[in-house]
Amino acid sequence: MKIKPEQLTKHLSDGLAPIYFAFGPEILLVEQSLSNIKRASLGCGFADRVRFDIDGNFAWDKIFAEIANTSLFAPQRVIECHFSTGKIGVKGSKALCEITESLPSDILLIISAGKLDMAQQKSKWFKLLEKKGVVLQHWEVQSDHLVGWILNHMEQLNLVADKEVANAIAYCTEGNLLASMQEIQKLQIAYPDGKIDTQDYLKQIDQQSHYSVFGLIDAALKGDAAKVNKVFNSLLDEATPLIVIISSLYREIKALSIMAVELQHNQSIDAILTKHRVWQKRKPLITSALKTHPYQRLQKLTLSLGRIDRSLKGMDNLNVSDELRTVLITLAGKTQWTQ
Repeated sequence: MKIKPEQLTKHLSDGLAPIYFAFGPEILLVEQSLSNIKRASLGCGFADRVRFDIDGNFAWDKIFAEIANTSLFAPQRVIECHFSTGKIGVKGSKALCEITESLPSDILLIISAGKLDMAQQKSKWFKLLEKKGVVLQHWEVQSDHLVGWILNHMEQLNLVADKEVANAIAYCTEGNLLASMQEIQKLQIAYPDGKIDTQDYLKQIDQQSHYSVFGLIDAALKGDAAKVNKVFNSLLDEATPLIVIISSLYREIKALSIMAVELQHNQSIDAILTKHRVWQKRKPLITSALKTHPYQRLQKLTLSLGRIDRSLKGMDNLNVSDELRTVLITLAGKTQWTQ
């Protein structure tokens, strides 16, 4: 059967299924489910565990041998399989179906994989796992749900769920769940009583981002061209990958473009900022940028970033660092393009 990841805790409290299959593009979310399943399995007496990493050339005889290696006195065991890809081949599909159909009761089979396409989810082996065990599909946490995800995990670690802190973490980690979780764990260590000093934490975040990609973008939004040049040069000296700057800038300008369209439809700036969960401290920056740049100019900046990205990949001939600097200075309002 298929259950949602958030239903797993309740499911495990009712007992273990013989097979679990967790998959999805967010490794952290998949690993969290696997950890919960393995913790529950220990409580049910599954003391031994063996892991196999499986690709298209895997020798499935290893798993059959492990299953056969049993005795009256052997403890219950977990066989954990990680698929490096959902393409396990005809041989793999046949072997997995055979294992699934004849799995001994003293073995718990746990399988994990990354993102699977629809063809893989319609395969015979997938359907059989769904019939015989429990399938958990994990989805990417979208940007508009990230703050809520962070707040939930703060609560799970007995931290007071502070929305301003959660917004700051979401902004600085750019949706990277592992980085977000690490930041939450740092808070747990820094504030063992769970009460976060919000202003102190925001000050730390501000200092950390001063000469980061975030600081670079904020300087551009603030209209501080001198600081843009200073931070950009610093990032170049530190050999910061240009793709990181390009992708971060693209996300920012894309978000601004969406807000600019909503502004054209006479929605109020306050309502727009609230809808897009803009961090309180950044609201003046975003408001200023929306007043400075009409939608058409933001679109031109997006197109320029597209050419810069293609040039970085060898598909165009622009000077990447020079053109990227021009986009940043334009975002700072110091270069006016004809519309």
